[in-house]
Amino acid sequence: MVTAYGAHAAERTDVDARPASRVEGSRLLSVSAAARLLGVSSSSLRAWAAAGRVPHVRTPGGHRRFELDELVRWLAERGGAPPAPQQRLQELVPTRFEAMPETAAVLAGAGDDVLSAFEEELSRARSTAPRPSSARQTRVLGALESLTEALETGDLAACYRDAEWEGFRHGASGQPGDAPVTEALALRRAVDRVLAPSLSENAPERRAVERSLDRMAVRVAAGYADGVRCRLRSTLE
Repeated sequence: MVTAYGAHAAERTDVDARPASRVEGSRLLSVSAAARLLGVSSSSLRAWAAAGRVPHVRTPGGHRRFELDELVRWLAERGGAPPAPQQRLQELVPTRFEAMPETAAVLAGAGDDVLSAFEEELSRARSTAPRPSSARQTRVLGALESLTEALETGDLAACYRDAEWEGFRHGASGQPGDAPVTEALALRRAVDRVLAPSLSENAPERRAVERSLDRMAVRVAAGYADGVRCRLRSTLE
């Protein structure tokens, strides 16, 4: 849920991304950590950063990072204050694994290839070819960025939370549940196709990515069910 200060953060401020090398020595937050600080979803923060609404930098690998001091200052200017740190709930499914920076680097530079493969896989999964959608492509690139960050750091917790949020958003708004799950499975097959030339079918890294994307699809479905339950409760109150 977006907090009051999170809602103010959506106002346009026209902030350009800077290279991370210009802020050496600063404490840089990942997308998921910055989103927790602001009290918004990672997908919302990515969208705001892409639109130039929140200050951020780029790592040499192309990932977004947020300076803690600048983010707090930016938030204070909008009348908000950072919330108290939240305790992370124990995950039923392990989220930590051995980091795979080389695999992350391959995916980080393959956004166009993943998008192309994703659209092909989505067309095969649906009876009618989907219309081109910039919003859908933004979602795919956001999920891919979240996955590459997870592979780089060895922690899938934020990636799974983003997947749950995507499903919840569809369920709470009354949209069909097959759409986000079908997209999650299409992304899984697209990523597998992109990794195929550099990793053999039985390579541990490729199998680990496959399992991670399978679990992301499950999280999307679980999030959708939670969204539907919340929507039904609200209509009965």
